Amino acid sequence: MTNYAALEDGHLLASLQKGDEKAFNAIYHRHWQKLVAIGYYHTRNKQMAEDVVSDVLMGLWHKRHELEIRSLSAYLGTAVKYAVFKVMVRHQRREDILQTQGRAEPDDETEKKLEARFLREFLDGVVETLPEKTRLVFRYSREDQLSVTEIAGRMDLSPKSVEYHITKALKALKDSIRKFNNIFFS
Repeated sequence: MTNYAALEDGHLLASLQKGDEKAFNAIYHRHWQKLVAIGYYHTRNKQMAEDVVSDVLMGLWHKRHELEIRSLSAYLGTAVKYAVFKVMVRHQRREDILQTQGRAEPDDETEKKLEARFLREFLDGVVETLPEKTRLVFRYSREDQLSVTEIAGRMDLSPKSVEYHITKALKALKDSIRKFNNIFFS
C-alpha cells in the first residue's frame, strides 16, 4: 500500500496525471494551507483565498492530462497569484462599472469588455517581462505597426534579427496564453 503523504511532489504529480485520486488528495492536503496563505496575503479575505485555492486545485485535477509542470509547488503558487489577481481586478472593475452605471448589474456585454480588458492587461504584463530588445522590437511591430525593414533600420539590426525577436515575443505570448487558459478556464 502506497503512503502518498511520503511521496515527493514529482511522484504525486505523475500519479495525478494518471488519474489517481489519492495522489490528488495528497497534493490537496500538502499544499492547501500554504496556498491559502498566499491567497490571503494578496486578498486579505480568507473566504476569497479559500475559493481561489479550491478553483486552482480543481483546475489542476481537470487539466491533469494536459499540464506540463516542472515544479508543482511553484506552479500552484503562481496559479493562485494569477487567480487572485484576476478575481481582484474583476471585482474592482465590476465595482467601477456599477458605480458609473448607477449600480445596475453588469450584462453579458459588460462582462465581455471586462474579460477583454483583463486579457489585454495580462498580455501587456507578459510583454513587460520580455528582454529589452525583444520587447522593443515587438512594440515597434505591433503597436507602431512598423515593418521588419523599418524596425531593422531604426534599431540597427538585421531583418533576420528583427524576425527572431518577433518570433521570440510571439512564442512567449502564446505560452503565457496557454498557461493563462490552463489556470483560469479549467
